[in-house]
Amino acid sequence: MPTRDDYIAPHDLKYVGINPDSDFDPERNKRIIEETIKWTDRVTRQKDNEALEKVKERTNAVKTYVHGLSEGTRSTDREKFFGKKYLSYLRGQEITEKIKGELMLQGRDKLFVIKPSERSKKQARKMLAGA
Repeated sequence: MPTRDDYIAPHDLKYVGINPDSDFDPERNKRIIEETIKWTDRVTRQKDNEALEKVKERTNAVKTYVHGLSEGTRSTDREKFFGKKYLSYLRGQEITEKIKGELMLQGRDKLFVIKPSERSKKQARKMLAGA
C-alpha cells in the first residue's frame, strides 16, 4: 500500500497528539531519524563484513580440503588433514554462530541484556555433548 506523508492510519491516531509539545522541533526530529538510519546502516555493514570474514575462513579451509581430495593428494580423513585443534576451532565457531543466531533481547527500563533463549541453550548442550 502506498504511503502519504500527510496521511495517518486510523489505528495510529491514538499516538498522535492534537497539540504538539512546546519544545518539539521538526528539524531536530528529522536529524535524529537521519542519524539513526546512518548509524544502523554503518553497524549493519560492519556486522556483515565480520560475518563474511568468518565465513571466508571456513570456506577456504573446506575448499583446500576438497581440492586436495579431487587431486588425490590428500587423505580423506578430516582429522589428519585439518588437525584436531583446527577442527575443534571450526566446530566452536559454528556453535558460536548458532548461539548468536538464537539470542533473544530482554529489556527492562530501557536497559537491554542479550541472553540466550532456552532453545539455544538446549541446542548448545546437545552440540557440545555430541562433539
